[in-house]
Amino acid sequence: MADDEQQRRICRTCGEAFEYPGHKSRATRALCERCIEIPDSTARVLRILRRRVDQLTRQVEKLSAEDPAAEDPA
Repeated sequence: MADDEQQRRICRTCGEAFEYPGHKSRATRALCERCIEIPDSTARVLRILRRRVDQLTRQVEKLSAEDPAAEDPA
C-alpha cells in the first residue's frame, strides 16, 4: 500500500476523508480536525445518524439497481 493511501482516513463522525497525520493538525486517527471539537455526547449521536444515513443510501442504491424503471419517470 502506498504511503498516500495509508494517510487517508475517513472521519467516524462526519464521514469525510482527511489526511492523517497532517502538519499541525489536531485530527486523530478516527476524527477529522473539524469533528475533534464536537462534544463527545453530540459526536456519538452524529456517528449513529451518519451510519443510519449510509445504510439507507446503500439500500436505495441497491433497490435502484434492481429496478431501473423506477429511475425513469416517463
